[in-house]
Amino acid sequence: MRQDIPKSVDVLIVGAGPTGLVAANHIAFAGKSVLIVDRNPAPLNLPRAISIDDEGCRTIAAAGLADLLQAILRPGAGSRYVDERGGIVGEVGPGPVEYGWPRRNNFHQPELEHVLRAGLERFSHATLIDGADMTGFEQFPGGITAMVAGTPVQAAVMIAAEGARSQTRDALGIDMPGEAYPQDWIVMDLHRDADQEPVSKFFCDPARPWVSIPTTFGGRRYEFMLLPGETADEMLKFDTLQRLLAPIRPLAPDDIMRAVVYRFEARIAERWGEGRVWLAGDAAHLTPPFAGQGMNSGIRDAHNLAWKAVLVADGADPAILESYQAERRAPAKAMVQLAVAMGEVVMPVGQGKALFRDALMLGLERFPDARDYIIGMRFKPKPRYTDGLFIGMGAPDEPPASLIGAMLPNPKLADGWLDDQLGPGFALIAQNATCRKWLEQADLSAWPAPIARVSLPVDAWKTDPETFRPIHAHRDALMLVRPDRYVMTAFGPEAAGEVLGEICKAFTNA
Repeated sequence: MRQDIPKSVDVLIVGAGPTGLVAANHIAFAGKSVLIVDRNPAPLNLPRAISIDDEGCRTIAAAGLADLLQAILRPGAGSRYVDERGGIVGEVGPGPVEYGWPRRNNFHQPELEHVLRAGLERFSHATLIDGADMTGFEQFPGGITAMVAGTPVQAAVMIAAEGARSQTRDALGIDMPGEAYPQDWIVMDLHRDADQEPVSKFFCDPARPWVSIPTTFGGRRYEFMLLPGETADEMLKFDTLQRLLAPIRPLAPDDIMRAVVYRFEARIAERWGEGRVWLAGDAAHLTPPFAGQGMNSGIRDAHNLAWKAVLVADGADPAILESYQAERRAPAKAMVQLAVAMGEVVMPVGQGKALFRDALMLGLERFPDARDYIIGMRFKPKPRYTDGLFIGMGAPDEPPASLIGAMLPNPKLADGWLDDQLGPGFALIAQNATCRKWLEQADLSAWPAPIARVSLPVDAWKTDPETFRPIHAHRDALMLVRPDRYVMTAFGPEAAGEVLGEICKAFTNA
């Protein structure tokens, strides 16, 4: 990995948090040069995000970092919701593995960032500069020029992942409407906690809601809502922290890794960029933590945007970058709304909301599946896009269970996971004899990007039938899978020429 500032790169990334680092790894893994800069002089050696979901893990694994990631994770065992009387309002287990990873995993953010930074060290065409600010940029027909630590840098695409106070968003004149939560919260990361149960616990006490979350460093995270009239300075005093934790555990000064007051916000940018400059992560959306989806949404942004930036650097029409907003903004907004709803239902403030919660849960006692659906976050939107860079989405001849626009499941096969065969780029999957024969003989050189050929045996589904079921819906067609694991289209061999034409048109005249 280079240490000097290059004058020209394929992609410039501003912000070396998880979103920017994930995007940089995917871009470098695809063989493109990338410069990632961060205004901080060094990584923050503090826990911030502590939970990563199955989609986020899959994204990082697709950049060739599966083993390093696996080594720092602690799979979660589910969530438990407890009312002010100590009764369990709801409890949900970890759920099935659909995308190759547990649905919820705990981690220590400094360790995750170390993994992602180590990933960039694999590439001589990747440059990471700490303590360097991007102070301005201009777009021109062939790319952008940005000032990085006083040095002009040209790039085909710029990704702005510099956080909630994004200078790039301000420079583009983009508003970020929404609202701050009316309550601030104390967040404490503590060493040496006797409670090592890998379950996230939500204590839904209307007098003062609080949360207890497992960590990977032998401690636990505690979050307490501040009440009206309480100030950050007063609440962060050691005596106050000790008092808050007294019913739960003893507290010594050196138990505290970090204690800070946060104001949770629910905001989403009106636009996510323009031309060759695009926002990602907290620069584009801010999510309350109740659904654990803030960083995870940023990682999804990174994967979606990175492969499109690679294509643009290869000469594809930069208009394909507009599909990033078309695809990602609505799901990110849904995640923000989900987090707000979770806070309203399971973390009520005031007796009125607590009574509503109790009435809702009591009414659902006769319907345990529906109860788990609400408490277990099973209404988290499925990873599926309804617009964007897809072909044949909504066509009349699609099977009812079509995967076009959806994330491809990652079933366990006889010789590993399906993702092991897909590789990091595009892939064509064949399942029946006719499609396998076509795939074996097809000349794919005219396709606008390299494509892996994946021929699945007819009995591939037997190892993991439940996860494989949606894939089997396309057993008589070839599925084209994008680098972010979404199904771009499905077609029969007889339609290959027509589909190739549509794909070439999409990439050159988007």
